Amino acid sequence: MVEIISVSLYDLNWALERAAEIVKSEGVLIYPTDTLYGIGGTAISSKVAERVHKIKGTEPDKPMSVVMADINMIERYCRVDDWQRMVLEKNLPGPFTFLLPLKVNLPVSSNNKLGVRIPDSSFSHRLSDITNVPIITSSANSAGKKPPSRLEEIDGKILSAVDVAIDIGVTRYHEASAVVDLVEKKILRKGAWEIELFGY
Repeated sequence: MVEIISVSLYDLNWALERAAEIVKSEGVLIYPTDTLYGIGGTAISSKVAERVHKIKGTEPDKPMSVVMADINMIERYCRVDDWQRMVLEKNLPGPFTFLLPLKVNLPVSSNNKLGVRIPDSSFSHRLSDITNVPIITSSANSAGKKPPSRLEEIDGKILSAVDVAIDIGVTRYHEASAVVDLVEKKILRKGAWEIELFGY
């Protein structure tokens, strides 16, 4: 049975420590971001990436985004030019996923790009900071189903397939992040917040 940790009942730092244990042991967890509840674990493990795809019922070569601790971590894994860095600094933390060119191969990417997030939340990017790894962030729903903004909306089959679920109540934005390709310089999905790419 999945271990559910309610942040309203437990200390946030304790919840982060428990989640970090799962990440470091290559487990899979459900956790809140600023937009939706995500499912993931360490993004440097092929085993974790395969398990997330299996739980969600997605194709094994479907790219998945990651949560990073900060822009310095993003630059460890991605090539970032001056304009891209300005965009990141202006909009992160926030409800955005930015596609950048990879410089370190990760099992979550099947091409030369990586979707990166620094959510404006009290949990997810702190988890990346504590563990010092990028965290897979894929919405905690089966393929084609509505993504959840609260733990109660997550399908029981998804919930029972993970090791730990962190519950903070409803997420801040209640909808998916905007997806912005900073390589092609175009918005791929309008999400929880508008963005102006060329106002520099």
